[in-house]
Amino acid sequence: MHRLAVLLIAALAAAGCAGTREGKAGAPKSPPAEKGRPSTQAKPASGQPNLAPVIEPVSAFSGKVVLVNAPLKYVVVEGVIGRLPPVEQSLIIYRDGQKVGAAVVSAQVRGANFAADLTQGEARVGDTVRSD
Repeated sequence: MHRLAVLLIAALAAAGCAGTREGKAGAPKSPPAEKGRPSTQAKPASGQPNLAPVIEPVSAFSGKVVLVNAPLKYVVVEGVIGRLPPVEQSLIIYRDGQKVGAAVVSAQVRGANFAADLTQGEARVGDTVRSD
């Protein structure tokens, strides 16, 4: 009988020690995260629902200069059918990553090509045209 009581007390003591130690003073509540690694536990903001990020398509235009008329100060730009910029939109002209001029879209459109009036700088065939 004495052995049974000792075994029962030992089992209760072992079960009590096997539990988590989060509530005890001096014991770590969770393992520390390594520097440079994000935590794997996601914590939602209090009172905020967990929303998925909103992804919006880029509506910027990009094309190439295919013709330059320096005396009349206009360029013809090749774009993509259905994705041409609206009339009167400002465009920036780049050469080798550097801004070299600016133009404004005019109403003359044929297929994927459109005309733009040079307002600043210069342009050469092959320059990149973007709406920024």
